[in-house]
Amino acid sequence: MARLCDLKSKILVDGVDKRIDDADFALVRQQLPPEDQLGPEDVRALLELRNEATNVCPAFDEFFFRVFKKCLLADGAISLDEQFHLLRMLYGGGGVDDRERRFLAELKREVKQPSREFEALCEQALGE
Repeated sequence: MARLCDLKSKILVDGVDKRIDDADFALVRQQLPPEDQLGPEDVRALLELRNEATNVCPAFDEFFFRVFKKCLLADGAISLDEQFHLLRMLYGGGGVDDRERRFLAELKREVKQPSREFEALCEQALGE
């Protein structure tokens, strides 16, 4: 994860380039373990990277949302700590975008044990 944090400062240069393109995503993948070995720290680093970027390529988003969902649903429930990270994803970039709404709707359908707090989070973010 430390290597990914170092890479973040090279990819997202304030005032110059805050986008993650396909080449940047390839560099990120080189710094991460195989997808099936990603830990929560790796996913949090990806979350920070996505939140700080002004624009991300579709490949990064596809990868990010896949591993984030797998991490969140690992035990079938979304803990309060995981909800905090979910809120950071939803509102860390300034507001909930269409891709984040689709992700949240998918997550809501797939979570096996939704808490009242998670239901309230979904209701607010999805405008239900």
